[in-house]
Amino acid sequence: MSSKIGRWVLGLIYIFAVATIWIAASFVVQSVVDAGVSPFLITFICNSLFVVYLPLFEIGRYLEDTYGSLLFWRNKRSHLLELVESDKAVLLGQGDVKSDGLESLELEVVGVGRGGKGLDEKGRWTRLRVAKVSLVVCPFWFLAQLTFNLSLKYTTVTSNTILSSSSSLFTFLVSVIFLGEKFTWLKLVSVLLCMSGIIVSLGDSESNSTATAKNPLLGDVLSLTSAVFYAVYITLIRKNLPDDDDESSGRFSMAQLLGFLGLFNFFIFLPGALILNFTMRERFNALTSKQLGLVVGKGLLDNVLSDYLWAKAVLLTATTVASAGLTIQVPLAAIVDSLSGNKPSFTDFIGAVAVMVGFAGINIPLEMF
Repeated sequence: MSSKIGRWVLGLIYIFAVATIWIAASFVVQSVVDAGVSPFLITFICNSLFVVYLPLFEIGRYLEDTYGSLLFWRNKRSHLLELVESDKAVLLGQGDVKSDGLESLELEVVGVGRGGKGLDEKGRWTRLRVAKVSLVVCPFWFLAQLTFNLSLKYTTVTSNTILSSSSSLFTFLVSVIFLGEKFTWLKLVSVLLCMSGIIVSLGDSESNSTATAKNPLLGDVLSLTSAVFYAVYITLIRKNLPDDDDESSGRFSMAQLLGFLGLFNFFIFLPGALILNFTMRERFNALTSKQLGLVVGKGLLDNVLSDYLWAKAVLLTATTVASAGLTIQVPLAAIVDSLSGNKPSFTDFIGAVAVMVGFAGINIPLEMF
C-alpha cells in the first residue's frame, strides 16, 4: 500500500512540474507565432527533438548489456557480493537444481524468459515492438500539438489552457468505454467541474478581439480539437503500455518510445515542412537566430522533458487523473496573463476555481468512502 501511495504522489509531482513547464512554453509559442513563425514549423521542430532520446537510450542499453547496470562503476562490487552470496547458498545447501528449475518455470509463466513475445532475452521490449506503439500514437500527438499551437495565434493563453484542459472529459469517456476504467459518480462530477471552464469560450467569442485574442471563436474551437487529440493519444499510451509495476508484460523504456516518436514525426511530416518552404509559405531561413533558439529551447524543455514526465505520470496514476491533473495550469495561466497585462475576466476566475475543485475530487482515493 505504501508503495502504491508513493507512486501516486510521484505521479502528482510530475503532473505539477509538467503543468508549470507547459504554461511557460505556451507564452513562448504565442510570442513566436505573433512574430510570424508558422505553428506547423514550430510543431515539426519541437516534436522532432524527441529523437535525442534514441542515442541516450542506446548508450544506456549498451552499458546495461556490457556491465549489467547503468552504474557500471559499482558493478565490480555488486558482482563480488553476488559471488559471496552464491557460495554461501551452496554451502548451506540452497543452490540445488530444483530451485533453478522453479525459477526458470516462473520466468516462463510471467513471459519474461527467452523467446517471450516481443521481448528480448532479458525481458525487455524489443525495438520493433516499441517502434510500433510510437508509430500508432505519432499522428495523434502531432495533431494535438499543432492545433494547440495554432490556437495560441487566435486566443489568449488562459482561454487556450482552460479549453484544452477539457481533454479530461474526453479521456474519461474513452477510458471507461475502451480501457475499462472504473466509473464513479464522484469522478464524473469532478471531471465535469474541470470542464466547466469552457464558459470562458463564450465570453471570449462575444467580446471584441484584442491584440492577443485576434479570433477568439476560432482559437477556442482549435483548443477543443486539441483536447480531443490529447485524449486519444494518452488513451492509446495507456492501452498499449504496461504499468510501471507490471513485470509480467516485460520492461520497456519511455525514453525509447519518445525517441521513436520524434523519428517518425520527422520523416512523416517532413514533406509538409518542405512544401511550406518551397511554396514560400514558411521558409526555414526566415527564422531569426533568436526565434530558432526559443523554439529549440521550448522543444527541449517542453516536449522532450515535460512530455517524458507526463507520460510517466499517466502510468504512475491513471489516464483521467493525469489528464485532469494538468488543469491546474488554469490558475497558473490566469496569474501570468494578469501579470502580462491581459487580466482574465470574472468568468475566467470562476472556471479556475471549478477546475481546482474538480482536480481535488478526481484525486480523492475511493478508499476514503
